[in-house]
Amino acid sequence: MLLLAANKIEKSYGDRLIIKSDHLKIYYGERIGIVGKNGEGKSTLLKMIVNELEPDQGTVQLFCQIAYIPQLETPEKNGISSEMESNWKVPKVGCYSLSGGEETRKKIAAAISSNAQLLIADEPTSHLDGQGVEKFEKDMKDFNGAVVIISHNRELLNQICTSIWEIDSGNIHCFNGNYHDYVEQKKHLKNRQWFEYENYTKEKQRLEQAATEKGKKSKSLKKAPSRMGNSEARLHKRKVGQKKAKLDKGVKAIQSRIDQLEIKKKPKSEETIAFDMNHFKKIHSKTAISFQQVSAKLGDKMLFRELNGSIIPGSKVGVIGNNGVGKSTLLNLIVSGHEGVSIAKTAELGFFHQQLENLDENKSILENVKESSLHTEQFIRTVLSRLQFKREFVHKKVKMLSGGERFKTALAKVFLGNYNVLLLDEPTNYLDLSTKEALQMVIKDFPGTIIFVSHDRYFVREMASHIISIENSKAILRDINHSVETNGLSTIWRVIE
Repeated sequence: MLLLAANKIEKSYGDRLIIKSDHLKIYYGERIGIVGKNGEGKSTLLKMIVNELEPDQGTVQLFCQIAYIPQLETPEKNGISSEMESNWKVPKVGCYSLSGGEETRKKIAAAISSNAQLLIADEPTSHLDGQGVEKFEKDMKDFNGAVVIISHNRELLNQICTSIWEIDSGNIHCFNGNYHDYVEQKKHLKNRQWFEYENYTKEKQRLEQAATEKGKKSKSLKKAPSRMGNSEARLHKRKVGQKKAKLDKGVKAIQSRIDQLEIKKKPKSEETIAFDMNHFKKIHSKTAISFQQVSAKLGDKMLFRELNGSIIPGSKVGVIGNNGVGKSTLLNLIVSGHEGVSIAKTAELGFFHQQLENLDENKSILENVKESSLHTEQFIRTVLSRLQFKREFVHKKVKMLSGGERFKTALAKVFLGNYNVLLLDEPTNYLDLSTKEALQMVIKDFPGTIIFVSHDRYFVREMASHIISIENSKAILRDINHSVETNGLSTIWRVIE
């Protein structure tokens, strides 16, 4: 059953084309994920679908009731069923100011309660903890209708999507399957582009070489020698002219074939990232950080107790748990030198947190990163390029950047600083999927130790060699590949399965 049809829609801001698509259709039962880099127009497309924004051209036809979960706006609580209010733990009206996670739960509960057949969601899990994300997944799988969702959560897109719409330079490309299927199809497409580009380049070079050789032959044809008589000279000139005309005609024919070749552009490729070990201070002791009976409280509330264990140099440690259990607190305890936390003497700590206090607003992106880095400018610019800071954009002052751009600048400054132990608090927030994948490459190549807080299950599974899980007021350090105890920590097993 057709729920929505968008025909020949276009939307521009100034002279920049944001969205252009001939035909988009949404059918009952579909689960569509919308992906693309930040600023490509994903939210603009959703707003046109829900009739919050008029396209410059084309039409959007709705054939059912629609529910919308916006990224920023907050709907009224009215209309939330008692069942959804209970399931999503929506707080009572006016009892206190709602947190980001509570506001998100309220939006989701209102959308599901609406009995709409088409649910549109813009980053609905950005403030949810692991349990909230899993509940959202389940509700979207069970939803009686179609779902269209913008998300930078790869695991979520893998779990629920039946197709992916990619927005790239204003165009919308549709792929069947979930995000993993989309990545595989993109990989095959990229391989095909390289194959076609290489064949085009070889054929063009072959033809150009043939044209050059014929041109040389044409130029090498000699005039009649002075010893020849007039009749012989005229005959020689005629034969040379005929040969030259034939060769020149051949050159023109080859050039025509070159002009008729379908031009294949060279596919884009990213420079590899390789940290210079000459600038890296190694930790030679057996442990980078160790914990002995480490506990933490917030007022009278016990966050966690009795964290024990050691982190060996080079480990990548993911800190996981629900909101409010003390994950960020643990990073602060390490930085502050809390008793029970032992840090190797040669450890240099770099700390990334949401306050972004390490940035000078009056300096450029490049200047901010360079001032604490021993790496070459070329390498710094390579890493910045992977984070979508390309070419002259690196000279933009921090005070002119968006929140997400500042976030990435602060992250790059920590990674490229003179540190061998990094503490990262939610490093994947505000990052689109391609930038998140670039960050994964940087983390994998970083030769030092990293302890990072994250709710992103795919990111943790791909990056972590060890996990510190915090649940039921207890923190446990585990080797992700050799953990055998469950202790009721179902989150662990969902992460490493």
